Order: sequence, then C-alpha cells, then structure tokens
Amino acid sequence: MSMLEEKDRRKRNTAQQRWRILAKTLIGTQDGFFGNTEEDEVSIRRFGSFDLLKIVRLENTGEDTYSRWYEYSAILENMLYSVRVRWITKSFTANELIGFNNTGNVCIWPSEECLAYYLLKNREVCRGRRVLELGGGMSCLAGVIAAKYCGPSSVVLTDGNPTSVENVRCIVAGNDLADFVECGVVQWAKAAKAIRTARSARTSVYANSNGLRVKNWTTGDDDAQVVPEKLFDVILCADCLFFDEARSDLVETIHGWLTNDGLALVMAPRRGTTFQTFVGAAAKRGFLARQIDRYDGTIWSRHSELLDHSQEYCPDLHYPILLELTKQKRMMLPG
Repeated sequence: MSMLEEKDRRKRNTAQQRWRILAKTLIGTQDGFFGNTEEDEVSIRRFGSFDLLKIVRLENTGEDTYSRWYEYSAILENMLYSVRVRWITKSFTANELIGFNNTGNVCIWPSEECLAYYLLKNREVCRGRRVLELGGGMSCLAGVIAAKYCGPSSVVLTDGNPTSVENVRCIVAGNDLADFVECGVVQWAKAAKAIRTARSARTSVYANSNGLRVKNWTTGDDDAQVVPEKLFDVILCADCLFFDEARSDLVETIHGWLTNDGLALVMAPRRGTTFQTFVGAAAKRGFLARQIDRYDGTIWSRHSELLDHSQEYCPDLHYPILLELTKQKRMMLPG
C-alpha cells in the first residue's frame, strides 16, 4: 500500500469514527454520553464531567415534545450563579448533521464546562468588552455565562450548525438575554475566505470602527456570509481543535475578528499533537501564545483526583489546557 493510499485510509477511518459518535443521536440517545471506541483520534465521550456545575432538571417549564430544560449552577464565594440550558431530546436527521464536522453539537464537553467555570472565577476578563464565542455547539454555555454574569458590553454566540444556533437562541431567551445577546451561524471556512479575500485585495471590511455589516447575525441564513459590525475584544473557543482540516480557518477567523490587543481564550485537551500543532499555527499567524496547564485550583484538584481514582479518565483526551492568544497591534517602522 502506498503512502497516499495509507493516508486516505486513515482519513476514512477517522471520518467513520466521527460519524459513529453522531449516529447515536439518530437513534435517540441524546443523553450526552457515548460508547467507547479504541481510537483516540476523535473526541470520545469516555469521561463525562469535572462536576464543576450542579445540573438539575427543571420541571413545569412548558417543554415541547423534543426538549428538556436544565439548570446549571455553581456557588462561588457564597454567591449562586445559574443558567438555564435547553437540551434537544429528539433524534436528529442525517440532513441536520451532514455538511460539516459536527461532533461538538451533541453534548457539553469538559472543555466548555471548564471554560464556563473559568469565566465565573475570572469575570473581569469580559467586563465592558465585546465578546464572541466560536463553535459553541448546542449550548454556548461559556458565552451564556459570560453574558449573564461577566458584564460584557455585547455578546455574540455562534456555531456552524443552524440547528445548534436555533437551540442557543432558545437558551438566550430562557435566560432573559434576548435583548442583549445576538446569535448567528458562522462556518470558519466561509469567514476565513472573506478575511483572506479582503486582505489579498488590500482592502478591509473594517475600514472604520463600525466595520461593514453584510448580514444580520440573527437571520439564521447559514448560506450568507456573516461579518460583524465591530471586531471583538474577547473571543471564546472550547474544544474546537481536533479537526485538522479546519485548523487554519479557525486561526484566520480568530485573527480577523479580534481587535488589536484583543484576547482569545481557547480551551482544549492535548489530543496527541493536535493542541501543540494549533499553538504553532497561531504563533505563525502572529499571535502571542501563552499556554496554561494549571489555570484554576479547583479544576486542577479535580484533575488530580481523577488521575488517582478514575480508570476512564485520560488527561490527553479530557483535561483541557487553556491557551491565551493575544493579537498584538502592529508597530509602524520609522520611515
């Protein structure tokens, strides 16, 4: 077998593994926990949660026939923080899943949980700033918590899947944030293409501080290109690094939509060389990259306990590393 044939075989196997995860939703097992496979190349739900947030099902919420509402809460410094999260319980159709990588849309992964908890502990990160979440899945949990408790000036929550974005809109309304938070479908390949095209033409869609609105965030038309009115001071991204083909587009989207001196918080496990490869791509793009393994005492303590007591816990797959990406303002060289 040639090297090219072997590479193609591996790609097919990886795609099959991803679809096995998604296939669970097609037969109605939308509970967020999935069976094991032997391969580590894809995101595998062997381990569920760091138990940072208490989860309680809400009753008498006027549920429809294919959704349930839960309260996600935490008590920090004697203060209760809680958000309502809607989970879809119906089986997805193939058309709702086909079109782009979608494994992040079937549950809340530990990275999103840890990023949400980290923001509660570090609310000043988003205070008074324009915040964007990319690839937030069915809940955009970190972005919703930022909107409700971190005092940002504005929040936009996005995912590449229209079904996910509609669910996030319901969550935003359920937390009385509809007048403050915008939601939109953003596929990184389209966003990155627009950014690259503008750069190659030596023009900018951000010729002034207001930028150029091509499409309203809330139309839900995923075929139109989304361009924000303004760039963002903080960009959030949880567990979005494990698809190699999307890496450069994600880096370009973050770079193109982040203000000078803005901060992107990227949370993801190592997954072999995946995390470090993304760090390298971000640094090559011009970001100042700071990798933090021990970013919160509580999360680190849970991580240590799991190492000692859980056979299902694999830090390479499950422990999220925090990557801070700073977009530095370009300095003009003296003429």
